[in-house]
Amino acid sequence: MADSFHARIPTLSDADLRRYLEQPLVYKTEAVELALAELRRRGHAIPADDLARLQRLLDTRDAARQAELEPGPDSLLGASPAARRARLRRITAGLLAAGLGAATLLYVTAKPPAATPLGYEPENTKRYLRQLEVVGGKANVVGTEFQRWFEGLWQGRQLAFTVAWLTVLLAAAFWFLSTRLAVGTPADTDADGGR
Repeated sequence: MADSFHARIPTLSDADLRRYLEQPLVYKTEAVELALAELRRRGHAIPADDLARLQRLLDTRDAARQAELEPGPDSLLGASPAARRARLRRITAGLLAAGLGAATLLYVTAKPPAATPLGYEPENTKRYLRQLEVVGGKANVVGTEFQRWFEGLWQGRQLAFTVAWLTVLLAAAFWFLSTRLAVGTPADTDADGGR
């Protein structure tokens, strides 16, 4: 195509070649430069102001095109808002799939808690709770109960539920923050179906 383009420029009239210089943003930079060279070859004088304006316009356009091609801070998410939204959806779905899959695996493989040899939990007796209250007050009882509850979140099947809830919270936080921080991705575009 480049060879046919080079062959076509010398066959154009002076008016056609001047159109390249009058509307340089409509044509490729190479075509404008070839038209300018052909006019000079034919002996036409081009004013310096016109050449400077032409060069400014072409440089601005080429710099804008180059900026689009260079990786920027949003390049990992995509160049357009639609591409960023699609990539954010895929990342969020991946987070949910990985986390909920791990939670399911934990739930299936969790062993039931071992039975205590005494047949009861000494920490659940009224005597133990009374001693805790005498030593440290109601705050000690509440603190101990909270500590046992929190430790229970990380054992057995309860761990699966903990991982599932943390996954949902992490995915929601990621989605909320990323859609607000991604440049050119307004939050209200999700309401109309991402159009």
